[in-house]
Amino acid sequence: MGWFGKKNSAVAEPVAEDDGHVLALFKKYDKDGNGTIESGELLQALAEMKLPAYHAEEIFDTIDTNHDGKIDLKEFTTYVTAKELLLRETFDKFDVSKTGKINSSDMFHVLEDMHLHPTSQDIKKLVEIFDDDHSGEITWDEFRDHLLLLNPADFSKIADEWLHYSGEHGATGGGTMKATGANWHPAAAGGIGAAISRTCVAPLERLRMQMIADGAKFGGSNMALIRHVIKTEGIGGGWRGNGVNMVRILPQNAVAFGAKGPIKKAVEEQFGKGVFSTIAGSSLAGMVCISSVYPLDLARGRITTSPGVYKGLGDALVRISKEEGVGALYKGISHANIWAIPYYAATFCSYDAAKKFYIEGYLGEGEEKRTVGPGVGLVLGMVGGCCGTVAGFPFESARRKMQLQGVGGRPAMYKGLFDCIGGVVRTEGIGGLFGGVSANIAKMAPASAITFSCYESILKALTETF
Repeated sequence: MGWFGKKNSAVAEPVAEDDGHVLALFKKYDKDGNGTIESGELLQALAEMKLPAYHAEEIFDTIDTNHDGKIDLKEFTTYVTAKELLLRETFDKFDVSKTGKINSSDMFHVLEDMHLHPTSQDIKKLVEIFDDDHSGEITWDEFRDHLLLLNPADFSKIADEWLHYSGEHGATGGGTMKATGANWHPAAAGGIGAAISRTCVAPLERLRMQMIADGAKFGGSNMALIRHVIKTEGIGGGWRGNGVNMVRILPQNAVAFGAKGPIKKAVEEQFGKGVFSTIAGSSLAGMVCISSVYPLDLARGRITTSPGVYKGLGDALVRISKEEGVGALYKGISHANIWAIPYYAATFCSYDAAKKFYIEGYLGEGEEKRTVGPGVGLVLGMVGGCCGTVAGFPFESARRKMQLQGVGGRPAMYKGLFDCIGGVVRTEGIGGLFGGVSANIAKMAPASAITFSCYESILKALTETF
């Protein structure tokens, strides 16, 4: 199913509708006026609608219920009655602004929700195709008449065909928009983008993790920790644990970026569009991704902050299972999910809001195409990363302390997440919850900037290639 719901293979009994309108539509398609719509007339109608001829077979299969190779007025009326009900629901979904008409902003929102990357020219061209009276908005009658004969699984397919037709026939700005909805595209782009970014900022990640675990040991000084790492491990110590991190970060972000769209869509179908749905969808996607790779995250944290305790990822996973039980691989997972709620909600929501502000602000600006390129992606990603860090860091700090206590000679001091938060506040003050926050911001700002910038570029490349 797409925006049009289930395929209309079975039609309903006709109900009282605007018979004059139905008859006018029938006469419009019945070019020779013989009382039936035949294949040639349908092909001509599709050409006028700037759509390829292959749609004719599906249309005939749906409307020609007695399979005599022609469509009479009764068959057409029955089809129109059922289809108008379905199209009305679709029109209401497109009418995001709830004005009774679909404007450029509404069209942008819809295409974004379908995981498309529309440019200002894409939006302009689609509105022009529907907008018969040149008012700049799409009325219900215009929407219905242009889509009445179509039964696509997803509007994105029809939109792309319209734009390609426009491009082939010399119109400006057509044929560039493609769906990124091949389910693996966002996941692959998110995973690869995160792997690239985390390798670039690995020394900052090492600094962040070590300060969370042992900040008091170094007097809260980032420079003291850096000097210690270089002295005892050399420059390469900054990348200690990065290989393990790649094993974790690639699938984690692949799940996060891949799950965000479908989860958000499912939430919106239940509760409608709005801030709540955006926050809920982002938070749930974060919880799914954290839970799916949690043992790798736990092992990576121990390897990074306790040099020499484990030989590698496999050794860490095996020894933790043997010495502490398999359940220890999920030690602190509830804490991780508590952290994931504010972190992913703030990260994705702020990024999406900034991206929407950037793109939507340029709709209709001359002939320029406004897309999220690498440079813009860096800025927007930095916004998302900083917001997520600030929102989630107290929980991140507490969960890491819980995860790493009792390892590498560290005492086991806390019974749970909130006991840890309370204990840190009592002994170190509120600032103790933010031990390493400067390193975390210094790391997450460029890391998120690189991640989202790479994500947009890789997603575009995958879309255009596959």
